[in-house]
Formats: sequence, structure tokens, C-alpha cells
Amino acid sequence: MKLNSFLKECSEKEVFKMLSIYIVSSWVLIQVLAVTWQPLALPERSVTVLIIALLLGFPLYIFYIWKSRIAPSETEEDLSEKGLKKYSKFKRMYFSSLAVICILVVVAVSLIANNAFGNRVSLASVAATDKIGILNFGNNTGNAEYEVVSKMTADWITHGITQHQLGQVVSPEIVNDYISIIKASEKNVDNQSVLKNYFKPGKVITGNFFLNGPKLIFQSSIMDGDIDETLISFPPVECDAESPLDCIESLKQLILGYFSTSDAKNLSLQEDPPKYKAYQALLDAKSNFANGERYIKLLNEAIAEDSNYFEPKVLRVGFYYNKGEFQKADSLLQKIVPNSRDNRRQINLLNHYDALLSGNNKKIYATVVNEYNFAPFDMQTNASTLVVAHQYVNRPKDVDTLFSRIDMQKMELSNCTFCQHRYYIRALSQVEQKQYRAVIETMPSILAEVPELYLRRPLVAAYVRSGAFNDLEAFLKKEAITGAEEDVSALYLIAGREALMVGASEKATQYFNKVLEPETTQENSNLQIDALYFSEAYGKLLPLLKKQAIENPDDPEIRVKQAVALYHTGNPSEAEERIRSLEALRTQYQYGNIDYGLAQYFAAVGNREEALKYLLKSVADGNTYTPQTFQNDPHFTAYKDLPEFKRIMTYWH
Repeated sequence: MKLNSFLKECSEKEVFKMLSIYIVSSWVLIQVLAVTWQPLALPERSVTVLIIALLLGFPLYIFYIWKSRIAPSETEEDLSEKGLKKYSKFKRMYFSSLAVICILVVVAVSLIANNAFGNRVSLASVAATDKIGILNFGNNTGNAEYEVVSKMTADWITHGITQHQLGQVVSPEIVNDYISIIKASEKNVDNQSVLKNYFKPGKVITGNFFLNGPKLIFQSSIMDGDIDETLISFPPVECDAESPLDCIESLKQLILGYFSTSDAKNLSLQEDPPKYKAYQALLDAKSNFANGERYIKLLNEAIAEDSNYFEPKVLRVGFYYNKGEFQKADSLLQKIVPNSRDNRRQINLLNHYDALLSGNNKKIYATVVNEYNFAPFDMQTNASTLVVAHQYVNRPKDVDTLFSRIDMQKMELSNCTFCQHRYYIRALSQVEQKQYRAVIETMPSILAEVPELYLRRPLVAAYVRSGAFNDLEAFLKKEAITGAEEDVSALYLIAGREALMVGASEKATQYFNKVLEPETTQENSNLQIDALYFSEAYGKLLPLLKKQAIENPDDPEIRVKQAVALYHTGNPSEAEERIRSLEALRTQYQYGNIDYGLAQYFAAVGNREEALKYLLKSVADGNTYTPQTFQNDPHFTAYKDLPEFKRIMTYWH
């Protein structure tokens, strides 16, 4: 039966009219539920469930049309020998169309269900419906010294709401962070517009304060999410101008009473307000984060002013951990006592740093995800969670889920270091998942905006692992023209290592030779040492390593390279002596570093069993899956498909 004839007959039998009724009715139902699900207290996924139900009902409705409208309408004349043939052709065409529609519906329902209900890691959703926005309290005193009171008010209202699990808060600090990195092309960007359009809170807390003689007067109200209707205005709160925290605490109690029927996660770091000078010192410390000396000095001042102030204490532990002063960080951590046993965020942060210092990567991941759920809109927390998911527990698929939580379309990368880190970790995870095309398509535009060297690593890896050597050559030539010589040499070294891992030894040699050109290596012997080492030019390598060993006698990496070079130049006894000397370098906070060096040595000399044994010990002691270790280390390329190696890669799962 020809298509035109089939369509004509469908029209005559009012099939299209019936289908139109179903489609229009379905659309109206979806629109109504999309507006009313929240007032009706229905689950957030009600609209999704309705869409799935309507899709599944569509082929059933088509069958119903046949049974109720078409089949009974056939006359005896239609069922004559000639008419029966025509009828059979129409029936076949009708049910063939129904079969195609059934297949499309099944595919559509599967995709919708997977996107809506499939979740690989328990993470807070940024689409929460109980969000509470807080705007900075207006300083109407005319005195700039009271600006800190504005921020303190918003902070402690935030602490109170989250301490009592009354809602998920979008603080002024988070809104300001987003304003600072939204692209300059956006117009009319202010606190209210970002809060309304980007976070869409259900309610917004506003207020101001002013002086009345020696007294401070605080006024506050709660508005709806569009900030066009006042839901409640609180009575003014009065206190001595020298003790603004008294007002803040009283106002917080009024606001908590209003939100007492809500429920959300705890976001409090401190249950009781700190001393005023301690709070000022902490604010100054946060604004000087990039200046390490000033940052730690101000943290110490805050702690000296108020010995019960939790936040500067835990930030001080993080400062020394990031500096690599693990023993000092551990000592400070042991002295911290949470302000209360039921403050979940304090307990979680203490557990997080304890896990970091003990090398328990699984616990590190669990606690960092908890911290992410406490503050799902915080860019720094999100970036940290990406790093832990990818490099501490080797869960690159989780990176996709975490990355998608924050919309990056309006972010100005050059003004957002954490945004850059997020793109970097996502690109590394895509390389691990063999999504090379995604990296090649995304990273060049990012590099055009932020030409940082570390951001080039995943792009080089994607070029090599996808076999796009011509594209890589063009990229490296461009870098040689525009980039610093040291950076270009570093890129060639990365390309050489990557080429070794895909078995392209000739290409690797070419890239290492570029690193060894005198004009590019005279200022950076570390690059030269690595190029010689991976080129297996051990005779030229040993003199350089000897010099390095004198300058850095406790560097285990130098000793490992020396041992490998000695072994391959006919000095196995000296090589064993250098390897045995590694045991003297073990300390409490090595995190598998010594065992990893031993694994590299045994892999280089062909002892697979010992190499895998020490690799397992290394990861169990807290080593991490960086872009240069484990699956990304040329030493272990031959082991990547072994069951033993795969167990090492999933040790923390």
C-alpha cells in the first residue's frame, strides 16, 4: 500500500484527529504538573514520571484507536475479496507504524529514565527546591567599620539554618563568587539577579542595620524567591553598638523559628558565635589566601583571640598539609576538639583530614563527598571532590557527574582558578575513559583563554592515545613559536612518555630528542634527566644523576633512576645497593612513595612479580593515581591488562 494512500485513509478514518487529541491533552497535563507539583507537595520527579507514563500510553492509545474506531467500522463490502486485500494492506501498514513507534518510545523512555534516575554517586543536586537565599545586610550606619557586621550577620544566619537542618543555603559569599566569574558580556549582573536567575531559591532573607545613639538596630524580612513579595517582617532587634553579635544571635533565633518546619543538610562549622576580633582575623585570612605567610599569621591571630574557634583551626591543618608538612598538620589536628558531638560538618572535616594524613583514600572520598553535599554550590569544594574522585580512588566516571553539577557556560575562566582545575580534571578523566575526541574538541578553546602549561597535558595525551600524531605535531609546532622553551620541552617530554605507553617508540625517541636539544635543556636538567632515562641512554644519564644525588641526597626518585641505570650498564650489585638504601628513607608520611619507586625498579629490570607486589603496597599506603603514575607510567605499560594490575587500580572501590 502506498504511503500517500495510507495517510489518506488514516485521515478519512480520523486517526490523526484522535492522535492530535492525545498529544495536545498530554502537553497540557505536562504544563499543568510542571507548575503545580511543588504547591501540591509532589515529588520533584513527578513531571518525569508523567512524561514516561504518557509515552508508554501512546502506542496503547494507537492500538485502542484500531480496536474501537477502525476494526468495527469495516463493512461487508470492505471485506469482500478485493476489499479484504485492501484492508489487509492497510492493517499491515498500520501495525508496522505502531511497531516503529513502540521502538522509539522504548528508546526514549530508557534515555529519560537513565538520565533522571541513574546516579553513580550520591551527590547533592543543585536543583533542590528548599534553597534559601541570603543577601548581604545593608550597613546604614554610615560607618565603614561596620561592614564586617554585614557579612557576619549573613554568615551566622547561614550557620543557624544549616545547624538545625532547616534548609539549603545560598550565602552571599557563594553569590559573590559567581558574580566575579560570570562572563563580562552579561549585563545587569548583581546579587539579586544572580540569586534569582542562577540559584532560584524558594525564599530570600534580606535586612539592614543602623545606629540609634549607642544602640544598633537590626531589621530583617523574608521574601519569596522572586523578591517581589514579603512573606514575613521580623520586629526590630536592638543591642549595644559595641556588641553586634548580641543582635545577630537574637535575629538568628527569630529566623530559625520561621524555618522550623523545613529540613535540609547541616552547613554549620561553628555552633556558638566567636569573639568579634577572632572573626575579623578569619575574614582577613580568607582574603589573603594567596599570601601564605599572611594567611597563616591571621589564622593564628584568630585562634589566639578565641581558643574555641573551630574554623581557623581546621584551616590551619589544611594549610600545613598542602605545604607537605604532614607531621605538623597531624599534630595540630590531634589538638582540635569539635565544639559539640552533634556538629556533623565539624566531625566530617576532622575525619577528612585524619583520612588524608593516614592515607585512607576510600575514607577521603567518602568525607569529601559529604563536604560537597554540605556545600554543593561552592566551586572550591566541587573542584576538590573532582580531584579526589579521579586521583585518590580512580573513579573517572564519577567526575562526569560531579562536573555537571555546576553550569560552566557563563563562567569567565581567566578569573576562576577552580574552574580551570575542574576542566583539567574532567579532561584527564575523559582520557582515562578513552573519550579522546571530547578532549580534542574542548581543550583548545580553553587554552585560548587560559594558556596554562598543566592544561595542555590532557590534550597531548588525547592526541597520542588517539593516534592523531599529525594534529599533535601541528600543536607542538605552534607551541614552539608562542611558548617558552622550557614549557615546550615539558610538552615534548609528556608526548614522549605518552608515545611509549601506546608502543610508538620511534615517535617517543623523536620527542625525547627534542627535549635533549642543548638550547632547550641547558636551564632545566630535570627535563634532560627524564628524557635520557626514558630514552634508555643510561651512560649519559649516570653523571647527571650523580650530581643530582649530591644536591638531593634524600630524593628516592633519583636513587631509583640510578639503580635502573646501573643495572642496565652492567652494575647489578651497585644497583641493588642503591635500591636497598631506599629503606632508610621511609618515614611515617611517605604514602607509598618508597614502595612505588621499588615497583618502578623491578618493572625496569623485568621482575613482574615484585613490581606488582610493591605497586599494591604503594596504593594501600595512600599513593594516588596521578597523570604520571600507575596506568600513566611507562614502567607499567605491559601490566595494564593483567588482573593483578586491575585490582590495584580498583583497590579503593
